[in-house]
Amino acid sequence: MQNLHPALIHFPIALLLIGFLFDILSTVLKRNSLRSAGWWCLLVGGVSLAAAIGSGVYAESTAGHNDASHVIMERHKQIEYVATALFGLLLVWRSLRKTMLPQSMVQLAVYYAIGVFAIGTMAYGAHLGGRLVYEYGVGVAAVSQGESGGHEHNHGEGSDHHRSVTPEPGTSTVPKAVPASPKPARPGETHTHSDGSAHTH
Repeated sequence: MQNLHPALIHFPIALLLIGFLFDILSTVLKRNSLRSAGWWCLLVGGVSLAAAIGSGVYAESTAGHNDASHVIMERHKQIEYVATALFGLLLVWRSLRKTMLPQSMVQLAVYYAIGVFAIGTMAYGAHLGGRLVYEYGVGVAAVSQGESGGHEHNHGEGSDHHRSVTPEPGTSTVPKAVPASPKPARPGETHTHSDGSAHTH
């Protein structure tokens, strides 16, 4: 179930970003069809963002992590809470106006300012989520190396995608150890961090 979060999170990122671009184009080009498309992207994107947040909270309690990744995880969660609140504000604003964008220039400028801040906040939160996976290995298993020596990628034209590298004489052929990702937490297990904070999985 913890794999549900990375599967869901791409939908709100794409929908909310594209919907905001539709809104801007509808203002510039005076096209109601673009405004309508922006509204539906905002609506569906907001719902999918709520689902992604819920799956992320569940993943936090089940995915193994250490003290360093816990700090990033908490920041990631707080940033995405802010993004959710901002997009929720835009969704309520549009709902009260029956999906229409603000008509006055001042209100429209405020609406777009909130939208830019919401997009930037969501993007930064996504960056932190990527760090959790690619830097700290949260929620993923370590990839073991083969026992047949070194390995390198060569994507040049006319070359094979994979090819083995013959080790030089006198060099060790023992593969380097790959750092293991944190072990998944067991239900009911209490996890205590170095800062004294604790939570039960």
